[in-house]
Amino acid sequence: MRTSAAITEPPAVSPADAGVGADTVPPARGPLIPAGPRFAVLGPLEIYEGQRVRTPRAHKPRVLLAILLARRDTVVSTDALIAELWGDRPPRTALKALRVYMTQLRQVLAGLGAAPGARPAIVTRSPGYRLEIGGADLDLSRFRRLCDLGWAARDAGELADALRHYRSATALWRGPALADVRSSPLLEGVAARLDESRVTALERRLELETRLGGNADVVSDLRALAADHPLRERIHYQLMVALSEAGRRGDALQVFRELRRDFVTELGVEPGPDLQSLHQAILAADGRDLPQWGAWDR
Repeated sequence: MRTSAAITEPPAVSPADAGVGADTVPPARGPLIPAGPRFAVLGPLEIYEGQRVRTPRAHKPRVLLAILLARRDTVVSTDALIAELWGDRPPRTALKALRVYMTQLRQVLAGLGAAPGARPAIVTRSPGYRLEIGGADLDLSRFRRLCDLGWAARDAGELADALRHYRSATALWRGPALADVRSSPLLEGVAARLDESRVTALERRLELETRLGGNADVVSDLRALAADHPLRERIHYQLMVALSEAGRRGDALQVFRELRRDFVTELGVEPGPDLQSLHQAILAADGRDLPQWGAWDR
């Protein structure tokens, strides 16, 4: 049985390093901390003011804040909020409790050190409430922006720049998305989609590391990712390429044998044609470049 292991993220790199030549990825630097209030959802939910944590400690106000963040700049009805917080059988005092939680959250947001026009705020709009984050930073927005930059750089053949952006993007993660507030059905779905986007970003980062010659360095990360996602073909494909190009052809073939066994045993099917072609290419060992996985999805 495979065991899961954590992936070690490299320190984030500022995307301002765009002037570096395409053949070299510069040493990573620590992440830049934006000035002003910050919301963090790529891990446990947090509100920061500079280095100080301003997140409410009580569970239901945190869940409520996460729901409003997930639907930021959109009115969420009181009925929907009550259903998310208490399910099908809310207490008779649910509406009163919701209003108390809203007051508590508004007090937290009002205490953040930002100009009134740039400060996040919860506004009452029929039939419920809307969170306007104003000038506050949201780590999810930065993650998506960096992934877009990485995709565009890779599409333009600028692999070192693409790798820099994806390193910065994956370094924003502190654990599973919204890890402490998944009691809401809405947030469970949101978190699952965010976790999927993290795995995709990791796949792309590790593929770029491999293509730029970092095969030996990425094998342990790919093994950890493969253990967490034992039937995800693209990860195993990348692991086989990294092992083969690091001179570990036998290990690469063993990865395929184990994956094929899992596919046949658990799914009753063979691995897909991309993996089959890679397996044949590694067996042939005829000096030709190994085939690359197909185009990235947008």
